[in-house]
Amino acid sequence: MTKLSKVSQWAAVLRGLTIAAMIVLPVTIMGGLFATPLVPEAINRSLSDINVSQDITRTQLIIVVALNLISPAILLVTLNEMRKLFGAYVGGDILSEKSAHLIQRVGQGFLALAIVPFILRPIQTVLLTYANPPGERSLAVGLDSDMIFFALSGGLIVIIGWAMREASDVAAENKSFV
Repeated sequence: MTKLSKVSQWAAVLRGLTIAAMIVLPVTIMGGLFATPLVPEAINRSLSDINVSQDITRTQLIIVVALNLISPAILLVTLNEMRKLFGAYVGGDILSEKSAHLIQRVGQGFLALAIVPFILRPIQTVLLTYANPPGERSLAVGLDSDMIFFALSGGLIVIIGWAMREASDVAAENKSFV
């Protein structure tokens, strides 16, 4: 068995797992949305560090839930780019401009998964506590290990994509000499 065929076999397995994740993720999110009532008490149970106002409007709750769907949407887009990349590998398209571009897109998705929660958390906490009396409103800003992991991983993957792009250019140039 050649190394290229091993890459193709593993890529096929990973593509299948990625497709499964792309199916399971929206189903579980939709299940959670339908199973959880859109009331302050339900939000309070899931966010123990924020005192959600009991006077919060339904519009504010809907906005918070909609903002909460941005990260899973980014994850789905990133998973789709991974699916395309694994598909290219299955087809033997490993050292190419297309694969390098897809690698960069996956890295950009990871970077977005690091940045978006950092931006959304303050917005969500203000919305959830805005109806509280002055002095009980919150603005939470935080950085956690997941954000750091996704930022570093995303940066690494983007750099690997750039390196792959350079390597594919060199490979194409060498091929033209033969």
